[in-house]
Amino acid sequence: MKKFLSMVMAAAMVVSLVPATAFAASGDVKATAKVVGSKNYTQDEIESSKVNKKVSGPEAQLTFTTADYASNSDTAVKYTLSLDNADFYKSGSAIADKGKLSITLKGDKTVTKQAGESDKDVEFTDVYDNGNKVKIASVKFTDNDEVEVVIDGKMDRGSVLAFDLTSVMDKTTKGKQAKVTVESDDITISNGSDLTYASVEAKGIKASVKDTVDVAPEEVVELKELKIEPAVGDNIGAVIKTDGKLKLKLSSGFEFAGKKTDLKFSVGNPTIDSFEDDEIVMNIGDTVRAADVLKITGLKVEATSAKAGAVATLKVYADGNDTVSVEVAKVVDSAVVLSVDKDADVPVIYSGVNVKNVGITNSSDHEALEVTVKETFPGAWNNAKDFTFKLPQGVYIADVQSITADNMDVKNKTEWFETAYDKGDYETLTFKKRTWAETDPSKKDKAELKFTLVLVADPNFEGDVTLTLTGDALKEQKVTVAKFVKPFTVVAKQNDMQIDYRNTKVPTDVVIKEAEAGLWDKNVTFALSLDKINFDDDAKVTVDDKSGLKVKDVKTTKGVVTFKVDSKSDDKPAEVTVSGLTLFMDRNLPAGAYDLDVFSPVMLGAADGNRETVTDQKGTIEDKGFLSQDILGKSTSKRVVADINDDFYSVKAKAGFVNIITAGREDTDSFTTKVVVPVGEKYLVSGENKVEIDVPAYINANGYTMLPLRAVAVALGINTNNVLWDQSTRTATVMYGSKIINMTYGQKVVYVNGAMIPATAAVEITNDRMFLGLRDLGNALGVTDITWDQATKTATLNGGK
Repeated sequence: MKKFLSMVMAAAMVVSLVPATAFAASGDVKATAKVVGSKNYTQDEIESSKVNKKVSGPEAQLTFTTADYASNSDTAVKYTLSLDNADFYKSGSAIADKGKLSITLKGDKTVTKQAGESDKDVEFTDVYDNGNKVKIASVKFTDNDEVEVVIDGKMDRGSVLAFDLTSVMDKTTKGKQAKVTVESDDITISNGSDLTYASVEAKGIKASVKDTVDVAPEEVVELKELKIEPAVGDNIGAVIKTDGKLKLKLSSGFEFAGKKTDLKFSVGNPTIDSFEDDEIVMNIGDTVRAADVLKITGLKVEATSAKAGAVATLKVYADGNDTVSVEVAKVVDSAVVLSVDKDADVPVIYSGVNVKNVGITNSSDHEALEVTVKETFPGAWNNAKDFTFKLPQGVYIADVQSITADNMDVKNKTEWFETAYDKGDYETLTFKKRTWAETDPSKKDKAELKFTLVLVADPNFEGDVTLTLTGDALKEQKVTVAKFVKPFTVVAKQNDMQIDYRNTKVPTDVVIKEAEAGLWDKNVTFALSLDKINFDDDAKVTVDDKSGLKVKDVKTTKGVVTFKVDSKSDDKPAEVTVSGLTLFMDRNLPAGAYDLDVFSPVMLGAADGNRETVTDQKGTIEDKGFLSQDILGKSTSKRVVADINDDFYSVKAKAGFVNIITAGREDTDSFTTKVVVPVGEKYLVSGENKVEIDVPAYINANGYTMLPLRAVAVALGINTNNVLWDQSTRTATVMYGSKIINMTYGQKVVYVNGAMIPATAAVEITNDRMFLGLRDLGNALGVTDITWDQATKTATLNGGK
């Protein structure tokens, strides 16, 4: 216990003897340390006679973040600066003992003072205007690498106290650093330990680009600005000797494009010694050596064999320096991307009606999803090539809205689209080359086209509307922009019938089903008609007992059966059954299939159910570049499109609804016509007549010559009504005399009167037309004399008696 008390008393006596400065600045005073003006040197540079290991310029700075002094505090504060791998410098000597130290105080004004042990009370009083007096009380070099400085006076918050770090490094090999530590027992200093203020770096260069650029496979792109600068030293000459070479080399899969005169330099005029596919060598010259940075523009790169995802790396070599690499480009899958909003719901539109939905109660505006086509990088969209938007057959453009063409310099965007629809023969949008401007690869702005299509569809079209982007300079891409559903569907069966005259009874009924409850508007007329055959007067129309829909005015006028909706359906969609149909059959009708049309004249734009009125309306559109907003309306200025698409606004409900199986005039199943089909040409020769066809014959991937079924069959003399197509099963049927020939897409077999005949090639569909192998088609149609001319790539089907 006595020992413990004696220790406490001794400690108290020690405390009583501690000088007042130990408790200086009592209160809350804090500062943050940092180095300003740090230096990097090469080994040659720091050891040269010019530098001679001397470091000058850096400062150790203390920024006062808090300066709340107690009212009775002593403001004298001691700071200790310790160097690592360096000694303080005295003029003419590397020994700073009893030397002077430059100290700067930055406050209302900035003042620098030099003080040493022999200098007392060097004041900074002119810094402050608030009455504070700050002075250098003492400077003491306790060793060549350590100094103690006492500053007396109240500091202001935000003031900066800076100590000159002019010194001489001990070791100057590569990687060595000079560091300073600033300490004080009197105030709190943050980040004051081991601050690097000078370092010896390897001799080298740095290379960078503003940004990596995207490039498509086999496309050319201009790089962003390439910047080359010394890793250490004041200028490029510090790392590249006189007459030093600079070499740029690309990684595998990429090559330099353009020519050497494309290159532009921020300083000087380097000499291009060689400009090869993957390497450029240049002599930079003295002007560039004197500069602190060299910027190069105009470098063009082609992705010659690199695939999507590959990265182009540019290696920069300089004499006497380590090689540096920089990523400059990335290969993307497509240079121009077609897209729609993935989160948006695909709009559902009813087919067979105009954009005002006349005849139905649906309020759809017929707008598809907004389409965006955008470059992945500037200059990717080549305007030297056409590009096309293709819609499915049976879908038409009524209008295009909200068109923007950013960075494409299109003056009249609506006219641009109208012209494209005209050039596309009202089936596609074909934008001709040079009708828009390419973007500048050296800039950031990318081309972006946005638009919204207003669509109508053939009454027989249903399903997704896929918009396809194609072009010689573009990768084919597809997006779904809308979906069409029919306002009604028809259920009907084929009826095999013999030639008769009046009141020939159709043995089956026709059922018309409403797509949704309450869809058919009141007073809408429905009509049933047959190709080349008139209905007789008798017909019965009944409605299911659950929908609540009622009909009236059931009649037959000029061979067309019609009825009118008297009241709309309620909670359930209606089913209307048409039964008791009878035919007026001309005895001169040839054998074969006759199609049933079921349609609403009002929905199609006709004023009533008169068949001639509907026929006149079909196949016309307003002459406005786009289809009329009132598709099939009554405008006096009209453009006939029947030549563009024979099936324009077809209302076929059942192909081959009536199949006449007795025919006095087509009692033979042999051909007498010679048909010549040149591959790749949009025509064939039937006998002595040249017949234009919309899709040419071709040779498929397996080497088989594929002929268009309908075109060849008609050319051989088969009535076009006897070539049938069933969309649901994707099956074509050819009827001629006693033969019924069936073939289905994708199958490698043909049926003749139910007998299976193996085929050499599977049935194909190209551009919405069915194709069959040359010999398979001939065999199916009964043509046995078939020749092939390899030199002219021409097939000949020689019909015989």
